[in-house]
Amino acid sequence: MIIEKEKDLDKVKKSLQLGDSLWIPMYSDPYRHYMNNHISFIYIYCITDDKQYMLPFRHTDCFNIDIERLNDLTSQGDIYILAKKRFSQFSSIKCYDADMVSWWQNHKMLPLDESNTSAHDAWNRWWHNETNTHDWLPIMKHFERCEEMKNKFMEYYKTFDKTPEFEEYEQLVTDNFSTIERTGIQVDYDKFVEHFKSNGISKKRAHTEYNIWTTTGRPSNKFGGVNYAALPKESGCRESFVSRWERGMLLEMDFDAYHPRLIADIIGYDLPEGSVHEYFGKQYFGVDKLSEDQYEQSKKITFRLLYGGIDKDFAEIPFFGKTKSFIKKLWTDFKKNGFVVTPLMRRPLYKNCLHDMNPNKLFNYLLQASETEYNLHVLNNVNDLLRDYNTDIILYTYDSLLFDYNIADGKELLIKLREVMSQSGRFPVKTKAGVNYHTMKDMTSRLT
Repeated sequence: MIIEKEKDLDKVKKSLQLGDSLWIPMYSDPYRHYMNNHISFIYIYCITDDKQYMLPFRHTDCFNIDIERLNDLTSQGDIYILAKKRFSQFSSIKCYDADMVSWWQNHKMLPLDESNTSAHDAWNRWWHNETNTHDWLPIMKHFERCEEMKNKFMEYYKTFDKTPEFEEYEQLVTDNFSTIERTGIQVDYDKFVEHFKSNGISKKRAHTEYNIWTTTGRPSNKFGGVNYAALPKESGCRESFVSRWERGMLLEMDFDAYHPRLIADIIGYDLPEGSVHEYFGKQYFGVDKLSEDQYEQSKKITFRLLYGGIDKDFAEIPFFGKTKSFIKKLWTDFKKNGFVVTPLMRRPLYKNCLHDMNPNKLFNYLLQASETEYNLHVLNNVNDLLRDYNTDIILYTYDSLLFDYNIADGKELLIKLREVMSQSGRFPVKTKAGVNYHTMKDMTSRLT
């Protein structure tokens, strides 16, 4: 049913009171970031009474209703919505991400690329340079596609168990990354175009979009052809990103030796204060003081052992011996039970969904998943802190956060940020700042 009169919304409301539902928002322009976009329509499937509705807001085939009426819709059941991060820009309706239902069970998002109709494929070929094409692609073709999407969702919904672990993870990952995406990054437009072309950004702001549905959960971050998770330092492209504040700067806080410290936390090993690489290097080389060359070698040895496997000789070092035992037990549990769970948030990693595994590869998968889960709590705590300030997180890159810092927020905020990120010193952070993302200088010592 196409809802073209606001009074017909009562039919939708009635169906929503019966149980769970799936919502699929379709955006006017498939190539624009959602912050520069509109919702063309929403497809709603009410699972209990098996009814389907199309709510048009901008589509040329229909009499459209006011998108503000979305806030009138309530549900007695759970609402699962496709791309919740995007939808949060338009509505505060309580919902869960539909892709999470699939990803939690098989480490993949819903296979929706296969849902395109021939009309969608042709439309994308013929009109890819036009704007807002979803507003004028025939609404019934959209319905066909949404119905196919619904069928794929239902395959996973039928076997889905909404656990407290699922709810916690879903909220943390969607809420915190959508906050960063909506904020965006101020750009020097001319420099941005020089390095990346226009890529559909506004004159002032570029918006990122995190793909949180990777196998391990470690998000990638690409939009408009720009890989924001791996901006090369040597190209000068980072000069494009600046502060939006008149009295502002970009501020980066990154974790020091993050993975060794995470592993120590997971296996219950107490690392001493100070440099991790110096601590390990003294044991590698049997010396009380490292040379500069030995220090650099120490870093390489540590990462080779952690990512490539722990040699027999190095297993005699207590930290690596304990790590090796953990890896062995992890692999045994994986083969015996068919899954392992992440230490912090108890997310399952299923054997039948992970291919070509070996003990060290599994350990690296678990480490990446754990890194993300630790960081989700950090992100949540930082965002809570920043509610009372002008400063925002504008970029997340695994072991660091980039802030658009308003100087008026004062040094006090920087000290608080360091405290929150380091979790009261458990994971030390270094701090850099600059007028743009390229010219960053170390200022760690100034915060002591």
